[in-house]
Amino acid sequence: MAVIWGLLSLCLAVWLNLIWLWPSLGPEVAWLSYGRLAPLQHHLLLYGLGGSAVIAGGYSIAMHSIRQRESRTDAKTAIPDIPPPPFTLKLMHFTFLGLQAVVALGALAIVAGYSSGQYMAEAPWLVDLLMTLVWLAVAWVFFTVLEQRTLRRLPVACWYFIAGLMLVLMQHVLISLSVPIGLLESVPLFTGSLEALIQRWQAGPLPGGMFAFGLIALLHHMVTSRSRLPLYSHRLATTSFWMLVLLVTWGGAPLLFASALPAWSQTLGMAMGLLLLAPGLALSLNGLMTLKEDWHSLRRDPLIGLLAAALVSFALTVLEYSLLSLPTLNALTFSATNSLSPAASLGVVATIAIVMAYHLLPPMRSLALLKTHALLAIIGTLLCVAASWATTLLQGSMWHVLADDGRPLYTLSEVLEAARMPMMISLGGLACWALGMLLMLLNVTRTLADHKSERQAAHERRLPNSGSRKASSQPATPSAPPSNTPPATSSGGHYA
Repeated sequence: MAVIWGLLSLCLAVWLNLIWLWPSLGPEVAWLSYGRLAPLQHHLLLYGLGGSAVIAGGYSIAMHSIRQRESRTDAKTAIPDIPPPPFTLKLMHFTFLGLQAVVALGALAIVAGYSSGQYMAEAPWLVDLLMTLVWLAVAWVFFTVLEQRTLRRLPVACWYFIAGLMLVLMQHVLISLSVPIGLLESVPLFTGSLEALIQRWQAGPLPGGMFAFGLIALLHHMVTSRSRLPLYSHRLATTSFWMLVLLVTWGGAPLLFASALPAWSQTLGMAMGLLLLAPGLALSLNGLMTLKEDWHSLRRDPLIGLLAAALVSFALTVLEYSLLSLPTLNALTFSATNSLSPAASLGVVATIAIVMAYHLLPPMRSLALLKTHALLAIIGTLLCVAASWATTLLQGSMWHVLADDGRPLYTLSEVLEAARMPMMISLGGLACWALGMLLMLLNVTRTLADHKSERQAAHERRLPNSGSRKASSQPATPSAPPSNTPPATSSGGHYA
């Protein structure tokens, strides 16, 4: 389902870009207007693609933690698979169905015009309540599975995912606080400038918003599991974790310049935003140094290449937010079309989500399609980021040029026309992403169909009657010589 939501979101992004370039393409229908499709695209990307990947990745982290051993001498000792309790299995099914219901019902409500108008919480209050129950169930399942571990210390990914659970519940509940006045309508508990301050503040400086720590947990988990190497520096990872925990709540202040926020809190937020650059870059550097130990795997495994691209995009996103903490740069980009590049949404959220999906699925049937998808994703992200930077710098500089009488030298139409060529470049990048998601859906569908047929064939071979009938009806054939090729491991072992 994450692949389907991601494909729909990227197709919507292409369509919205086309409407921005050629407004006459937009139909004169309210529920297909730009104002409704734009939050719908963000909803599908963040909750449909990103949320599904974070929940599935959290379960994978928990299962991986209970299979870890105390030392390398115990590597040959098999750890039996302990099935979760029946109630936990039911909760896992509830989290899957509940999240799909949240994405689907929220999308229908946004298109129908029942949006709450709150950033990262556009769905009605009933959908917000269901999402809170889903994440409470995810926390229950995660900690229940984690109780079965034999290793006392927790991996770095577990620490980040635990912090991510707390961040999701805290921010989602705080943003969604409202007084219901109907089945689909509610009045926000905070009104006016206070509500705007809370929404922008809780948006946070890290990519993914409330899913930021969950995405970082997936990065740590996949970097070590795909490369089969230990983390480069656990001390650096621990230091980055605590610095992010302490600074992330203050990182949203750079987004609130020229607002009703007091001057002292804006200054403090500027300092915190600059300090946030250290743990963000340290986290990316730690992951890249881990991959550097086996740098040749970038040519063999396209997923490791995507992980490296996600680490670079994460560092780029943190750098952008830190630079926006400076009042001069913040004022330059305030009136631009894209003050922040898509490095957060595409380079981090979407890239980590598709890598997690490939990592959990069986080995892909077509390695060529996988490599093509990885190449399209990287090229699309680079095009969108370059176009966003060009638009921001160009429009920001044009708005700050004044005539002799103090009025802006350029009109609104001239400023918008200047961004036409960068937006066409962005359209090409989004088209690359949409084509890559389509290839991924095709590859995953064929792989799952082949995997299902192989399981059915293996099940039939295990049946005693079918085996004796086939042996009696068919002549004996010479057995094939033993092969020296090692068996393919899970999670794409045939190309890892």
